[in-house]
Amino acid sequence: MRLRIDGCDVFPDLPAGSTFGAVLVEAGRTVASQGRVVSRIVVDGREISTRSEREMADRPFGEIDVVEIVTTTPDALFREALDGAVDLSLAIRRDAAAILSSLRAGDIAAAVPRYAACIESLGTFFHLAGAIFNGIGAGVFPLAVRPGGAGELPSPPFAAAGTLQRLLEAQKNEEWQVVADLLEREIVPNMEGWSAFFEAMKGIGAG
Repeated sequence: MRLRIDGCDVFPDLPAGSTFGAVLVEAGRTVASQGRVVSRIVVDGREISTRSEREMADRPFGEIDVVEIVTTTPDALFREALDGAVDLSLAIRRDAAAILSSLRAGDIAAAVPRYAACIESLGTFFHLAGAIFNGIGAGVFPLAVRPGGAGELPSPPFAAAGTLQRLLEAQKNEEWQVVADLLEREIVPNMEGWSAFFEAMKGIGAG
């Protein structure tokens, strides 16, 4: 396997039979030693997600041809994550409004495809929000001012798990009025809170 970091070949000192996960751990140490963080991972020409990274962790690295790692500064990654979180929260709110309009009009056929995409987006959003908080807690994303001074924080990511579960149960039972109520009364306000929070955090900036 060929490992490249920011376009340069790297030769990790790992025993034969090491896994893809072990290679990433060693690469992470190399990146961290330079005061940088991993931004993107490309495996055999395809950028992989965090989920794919976990799924591939036990794969022998000999089965992979090329791994390319792109790094960035903690501050740049932090701002990129905040921008992504704000954009996604706004998109979810727009989708929820469209779904509500269809459901209130009784047009289930129009609502269902957008609803499925919205649920997927919600999962992605809360994963991203959790990663941002974990980065702050671990000191990867040091803030110039701690967010406690920015007003009331919205509910943390795991607080929405109950709402998501109820949404899925209501969908399974085809209780579309319940779905509409949950979107309107819980998901939309929650997204508004998150959007405001992350916008405020962008104003704080990294240390």
